[in-house]
Amino acid sequence: MPLFPETDKIIHEVKRLSGRDVHVQEDPTLQVLATVKTARDGAPAHFVRYQPGSQAVNYLIAYQLGFLVRLFSCAPEQRFQVVASGDEKSLAAERLGLQTFEEAFASSLVDSIITQLLTVPVGMRVDRRIRSEFPSLIPEQEVAARSQLALHEKALAPEIRSRFPKALVDANTSMNAAFAVFWARELGERRYRLPYSVLGYDSIADELIEAVDHSLDEPEQDRDLICRWADITKLSGLFHFKLHQLD
Repeated sequence: MPLFPETDKIIHEVKRLSGRDVHVQEDPTLQVLATVKTARDGAPAHFVRYQPGSQAVNYLIAYQLGFLVRLFSCAPEQRFQVVASGDEKSLAAERLGLQTFEEAFASSLVDSIITQLLTVPVGMRVDRRIRSEFPSLIPEQEVAARSQLALHEKALAPEIRSRFPKALVDANTSMNAAFAVFWARELGERRYRLPYSVLGYDSIADELIEAVDHSLDEPEQDRDLICRWADITKLSGLFHFKLHQLD
């Protein structure tokens, strides 16, 4: 499908910064709206995949590539990826109460919460740039945000929360609450934070947002922001930063 000129601009920005091509393709098998696979270890291109039929394709592509713009805006020695070692995953399983879960499932839950820790705060910075510099993407951005907010609210149902340990639920819900506070402010609709207020997540959500608002927005500062969120959500020590290498 033809992409918006602003989407093409972000694609070319990633190409310029990373020296790698960008491939964008539909993927009907995808379980999430969109993903990006970053080129590393000599791979010739970054790959963005998205679900067909979405009402926000241009935004979803721009959002995924926004992380790569931030990554490759840094000097090579300041580019990182977030990973969890076997020992860190074992510690995470213990701290998050996952010992009774099957090992592969527990590992996937750890991966998911660490990915959330990476993507939510940095994603707010990506979204702010889109709202500031790429106005044609804002209508799609708001469609996607409202859809994500609705999915998060469904996860607040007691029958869903009761399936998982409280430590894991609290970390996940705290970050979702911060996401809701962010978008309640951006959209001018306070109602999005109310379900989290009822459950008592106001204070931690505001603390997470304050960490975003009062930190420098330069890409080199993303690592410090992730560490601050890890401290607040009690996820520190469950991951480490590994140098990202293109070649």
